[in-house]
Amino acid sequence: MKNILIVGAGLAGISLCERLLEKKVSVTVIDHQNNPSSTKVATGMYNPIVFKRLNKTWMIDEVLESMHLFYQHIEEKLSRSLKNEVRLFKHISSNDYRNFWNKRAEQPDFKEYLIPVNGDFGEVKKAGWVDCAAFVNHYHQYLLDQGIIQDEKFQLEDMHIEKKGITYKGLHYDSIVFCEGPFAVHNPLFDWLPFKVAKGDWVVIETEKDIELEGVVNNVVNIVPLGENRYKLSSTFEWETDSWLPNKNVIAELTDAFEEIYHIDYQIVDHQSGLRPSASDRRPYLGEHPRKKNVFIFNGLGSKGIILAPFFSHHLAEHIIDKKPILPEVDIKRHLKRFQNAARLSEIS
Repeated sequence: MKNILIVGAGLAGISLCERLLEKKVSVTVIDHQNNPSSTKVATGMYNPIVFKRLNKTWMIDEVLESMHLFYQHIEEKLSRSLKNEVRLFKHISSNDYRNFWNKRAEQPDFKEYLIPVNGDFGEVKKAGWVDCAAFVNHYHQYLLDQGIIQDEKFQLEDMHIEKKGITYKGLHYDSIVFCEGPFAVHNPLFDWLPFKVAKGDWVVIETEKDIELEGVVNNVVNIVPLGENRYKLSSTFEWETDSWLPNKNVIAELTDAFEEIYHIDYQIVDHQSGLRPSASDRRPYLGEHPRKKNVFIFNGLGSKGIILAPFFSHHLAEHIIDKKPILPEVDIKRHLKRFQNAARLSEIS
């Protein structure tokens, strides 16, 4: 039986762990629970449409069924409800965008995803959200109950690469997969990959009275009804920062989007933030290290992670266990020249 070590237990690590367990592989997960988690604070929205240019989310036709089946399986496994389908409405602020939306909605490839504009709102079909905090917490408990997860900080100096796998703290594993999220930028094995870490803030507001939303409303940011007159405003994009602390300077960006549509008194009752692990070309990072055999990475899922993780965790598991090829669009080999340049500079220095 194969024996795989996974470093990290966020969305990527959990998804890959489950795929490997499905293949009857022995899995050990290392995750330091005191580390901040981007998955735990993620809103978890999935949306088949990219609003800026009204394109379909990359590979949505291929990955959507896999996503639904995966979370359904996890719900059954954990005896928890995690995924919720919701109506998603886009606020339409100009006639040009309204006309663009309605033309898109009539195209054969978009009819199953878009409903023509009604008043000032266009509706997106097949959208929803996953309760990420519950997903992580309950799956972690499952891993604890099974003795699969170890709550500790991974120490790279304790890993040694051998001809047929690796050893970590004296124990042998056939392969290791780094699923470290935004912490991957500090991993010397993969810091040559062009990561773009994006910070996202969200706030929860409590309104004076119920604004009676029929679903989630997007007005640049998402307005997500939580019940009891509470709404999550999510989320911002902030680049070139490694701080996990909520940024008070972006609160206005979130609340302005709400106030543009709804004129009602409210108060902010919560404010949190997280760092998203994104790739420079917005495609996930999968594959084996160019020089370190049996050392893999699964990362760069970005803001579409809820949609992409189920499909590409299966894709990577099939590569590691069954030797199936990785799609070129997500294979880290697409950045091989960057690795070669980084390795050359390292050898010179």
